[in-house]
Amino acid sequence: MNQNPSQPLTNSSLGKQSETKRQKDNSPSHIVAIGASAGGLEALQALFDSMPFDLGLAYIVVQHLSPDYISLMDELLTKHTRMAIHLAEEGVALERDTIYLIPAGKLMRIAEGQIYLSDLPPDNRINMPINELFRSVAEDAQNRSIGIILSGTGSDGSRGLVQMKEMGAMIITQSPEEAQFDGMPLSAIDTGCVDFVLPVNQIPTHVQKYISHPLRRHRSNQFLHHFSENLELLESVLNLIREKTELDFKAYKESTVSRRIVHRMSINGKPSLKDYHQFLLDNPEEIEQVKRDLLIGVTQFFRDHEVWDVLRADVIIPLVKSSTPGDPIRIWCVGCSTGEEAYTMALLFAECCESLGVTRHIKIFASDIDQAAVAFGATGIYPTTIATEVPVNLLSKYFIQQPDGHYQVTKELRSMVVFATHNIIQDPPFSNMHLVSCRNTLIYLQAQAQQKALAFFHFSLRLDGALLLGSAESPGNFNNYFDIIDSKLRIYRKTKDLRIPVTSIHTGGVRQHRYQPRAIPRYIEESAKIDARRRMPNTPIGQKVIFDHFVPPTMVVNHKLQLIYSYGDCSIFTAKLKPGLVTNDVADVLIPDIASQALSAAHQVILEKRSILLKNVYRCQLEGENTATLWSLKCFPIQEKDSVQTYTAISFLQESKTNTADIEYDIDQQAQQRISELDKALVECQRMYREVMEELDSTSEELQSSNEELMAANEELQSTNEELQSVNEELYTVNSEHQQKIAELTEANNDFENLLKTTRIAVLFLDSNLNIRRYTHALRQYVNIMDFDINRSFKDLSLKYDFDGLHEKIEKANTEAGSYSQLYVLNDNTEVEVSVTPYTIGQKHRGVVVSMRDLSQDE
Repeated sequence: MNQNPSQPLTNSSLGKQSETKRQKDNSPSHIVAIGASAGGLEALQALFDSMPFDLGLAYIVVQHLSPDYISLMDELLTKHTRMAIHLAEEGVALERDTIYLIPAGKLMRIAEGQIYLSDLPPDNRINMPINELFRSVAEDAQNRSIGIILSGTGSDGSRGLVQMKEMGAMIITQSPEEAQFDGMPLSAIDTGCVDFVLPVNQIPTHVQKYISHPLRRHRSNQFLHHFSENLELLESVLNLIREKTELDFKAYKESTVSRRIVHRMSINGKPSLKDYHQFLLDNPEEIEQVKRDLLIGVTQFFRDHEVWDVLRADVIIPLVKSSTPGDPIRIWCVGCSTGEEAYTMALLFAECCESLGVTRHIKIFASDIDQAAVAFGATGIYPTTIATEVPVNLLSKYFIQQPDGHYQVTKELRSMVVFATHNIIQDPPFSNMHLVSCRNTLIYLQAQAQQKALAFFHFSLRLDGALLLGSAESPGNFNNYFDIIDSKLRIYRKTKDLRIPVTSIHTGGVRQHRYQPRAIPRYIEESAKIDARRRMPNTPIGQKVIFDHFVPPTMVVNHKLQLIYSYGDCSIFTAKLKPGLVTNDVADVLIPDIASQALSAAHQVILEKRSILLKNVYRCQLEGENTATLWSLKCFPIQEKDSVQTYTAISFLQESKTNTADIEYDIDQQAQQRISELDKALVECQRMYREVMEELDSTSEELQSSNEELMAANEELQSTNEELQSVNEELYTVNSEHQQKIAELTEANNDFENLLKTTRIAVLFLDSNLNIRRYTHALRQYVNIMDFDINRSFKDLSLKYDFDGLHEKIEKANTEAGSYSQLYVLNDNTEVEVSVTPYTIGQKHRGVVVSMRDLSQDE
């Protein structure tokens, strides 16, 4: 809140500023989010037994509790820590060295360092309170957070910790061997995001070591300054990763890469980038770990429901309505991670087709750079936690629950999705797409890499195709090529079918952000057919060979007979562009009159590695001339020194003397017609061959996916469903707390029994009906009472001495809740003080306590 300098500070404003400063000074350096369930009580007690009380952290504990149960956790943890323990309350700011417990029947979130509570959903869906907390902590504290998973069944917390990891948190789980129930620890480990698997008593040591790292002590991004001063070392680290994994992260934003690397430095206790670089050299297995940290992808089914609602109404339904049964609808999910978004897309298309009563062939291409994530998505098997993400009716319709509680996507939905490993910066894009979805991937890339990816997306889309981006992404410099469908939700439509020049991003070093253009601009081409990395040798050798032979119009093609370069004016030999998809196949580029001869000659050059001359292949009249010109065609190979790549030059010569070493062919009209027919047939056969191979590849992928699914299902048949597990966890938690409370009560009862046996004061406990409940042995001096008199009325017993009015006083104490005391002198002159008081529980009276004390013993 800005203070107006022209107005004096009031006591109220000073008080608010003082309170804000106090809260800031007392705010925690890190937030520790702890998830526990069945068996978690003992683990929590052991954790806080070993956790120092003054680390400056806030601890938030979430358990699975029955909504109707009043937890005793605060009482049970008090004996195990000196830190303050509070039941979480709405709007309370987190304070350091404090433990916060979730109330029963609530979900807890953290935002801006404060606690926010909400009621459990009213339906009977499985609740995942640990996931809810972890996700909010990830958003609020980001890399200033630590996630800990302790004993419990099920998989709650596994989805949330992925998001924490993505934001730079440290993740620790209790060793499954030590945990009473290993479901939650094993599920966390399966995500691949856990930094440490430890016995509980070792967790505090790693927490303290992590928060004490030199680059984490201050809240500012001190590590960015450290990395900016060591760019060569950072580049060396990225080179090591590329050499080991074949993944180049130099197109990623420097802040993103630095944040992930400093996380690994903190985990391994390396204070400087130099130390960590040496650690990578000495421990190559760490390279795989840092790669996994850099590839962390956060995704879930129906992430941001509003986006899917608008996409369904404004894109999917119109697309299904306007399409025909014979034309496939093609969708590309870029950066699909483990496949949740791709299957969400498939599910929505299936629902739309069903609601409209139509049948459409839907093909979704799900791609990601992370091979392990792609393999996971292809199985279509997901943890029980997706029950909180997918609507109940869709969950039962499109997922099959496995014996172990996991859910598998139905075969119908899986058949719509093809998974592939793909790098959007280096690999060619898919083509002819009706919809491209790339959410929250571009934000990790440098601006130049973003623009290159967006150019690929533009090429990939058909005219009027839709583009879906993440909430923090936009088309940038390509705004003019798209119309806005929904600016808030980042949904766009391609309106211009133009070829956008794309140059490769330079990744030779950190902070070298400029594109390095090639000698001749390269255009985006058909991805499934064209090698993205083809190019003419970049030395002048190829050009020298050409100019040594000719100065005429010349085209250079690769081994696929695709045009790479052209020299001179080749316009009289090239065909006019036709509407639709443009390729650079020689058969499409050249005019029909000479295309067949050129193809035949180029084929023979590739096979025989020698030059070919075809005479009189084309007759035309040049502009400004009265006579027609005859042209011959010469093809010859180009081999660059120290390279295995071979190119073929196609040159067009006006009739003149030719080298006698060249093989000459005279092409008459009939032969030329026959060759043209054969070439057309060959082109058609090659097209059919490519289509068949694509179908075979697709079938092979589906068969492999099915085999993996069957193997996974066969291995994972065990245990019960998640709902029973959830109920069991709650009962176990309640039972554990009750057992501990019973143990404490038993101990207190034993102490009381021993006190009654040893005290010399006569004490009698009566219930509200004045029946005997307990008494001390000293009472037998004054009353004829034995153990079998328990539960008898006190009125039935005889007194050994005359205690005049005692029964009346007992009656009054029971009915009027009054206290009475009187001194009696017995026959042997012994003075006995008799006190009668109500027996109370809280504010209610539940009987009478009578005590008799021999005053002579006091003397």
